[in-house]
Amino acid sequence: MSQITEIKKLQEDIKYLVSKINNTHKHEKPELISYMKVIEEVGEITEVLLSNQIKSRKHEKLSKEYIKKPLGDEIADCIIALLSLANDFDIPIEESIDKKMKKHYQRNIDSNKTY
Repeated sequence: MSQITEIKKLQEDIKYLVSKINNTHKHEKPELISYMKVIEEVGEITEVLLSNQIKSRKHEKLSKEYIKKPLGDEIADCIIALLSLANDFDIPIEESIDKKMKKHYQRNIDSNKTY
């Protein structure tokens, strides 16, 4: 059994939520919206990470501890957007993750071990 058992349920929940949003807003190209949301959320992750690295006009460099919560929020938003994009193309992402993890383990850890 996969170690990532809850992703399938999360992906189903996101599919339901996003279908309601798309119907409400009459999105004609949901896969384009999902892709743009991924890019938007990655940008927001970048913004939070930059606040830890550089001083800005708004504030001094923020500590790693201070950015922990906003960074977690933006990573969660990015994961939601990515799962929505996977849904747009009917990709069962847990299978893709399991295959990739196996490949990474074999390449980087021990070619005799399985994930």
